[in-house]
Amino acid sequence: MIRLTVLFFLISSSLALAETEVSCSYQDKERGLEPVENCGRLSEDGLLKLNKMIVDRIDWNKYGLDCALVHGTENQNGWYFINQKGEGRISPFIQDNDCAPFSGGVAVGLSYGKVIFYDQAFNIIKRTEYVWASSFHEGFAKVCEGNLEKEYDSSGEKYKYHGGKCGFIDTKFKVVVPVTHPYEKTPIPSAL
Repeated sequence: MIRLTVLFFLISSSLALAETEVSCSYQDKERGLEPVENCGRLSEDGLLKLNKMIVDRIDWNKYGLDCALVHGTENQNGWYFINQKGEGRISPFIQDNDCAPFSGGVAVGLSYGKVIFYDQAFNIIKRTEYVWASSFHEGFAKVCEGNLEKEYDSSGEKYKYHGGKCGFIDTKFKVVVPVTHPYEKTPIPSAL
């Protein structure tokens, strides 16, 4: 009986560690931007599951998606694309206080601290070892490994990246500019 109790405790503990309760702000149909404590749970691999009552209140865009600001641990904070099933994935490299757009049918996200590319159903289509990536533009995305440093302007609001090892990939995820250059000196692919 003791073994069974310990086993149940271990399984329960691992399940509790696998998901984290998060708070969020979302676009409510009637009230505008709505902050909510305990709006859903976030799994270890970065899949967000919103509470049903929130999903029913969201003002969906024409693609059946929306963007919500999630407040979790430091690595979980950020803008998440969400769908009408209440699932979401982070869009960590923001674009003016919103999710970075899908491009070529994929968006950039993070899972376990590494860049992923996912489709509009939030299926991960490519896991990478990169720590940063841009959205695809004209068939290419800038990607980086290592430590990128942010240099803020005098207002403290805008910044530029420096350092790391960066390059470019194409939409088949093939490296077209070697991932060896500092962010600020990464050559642009000749096709651009």
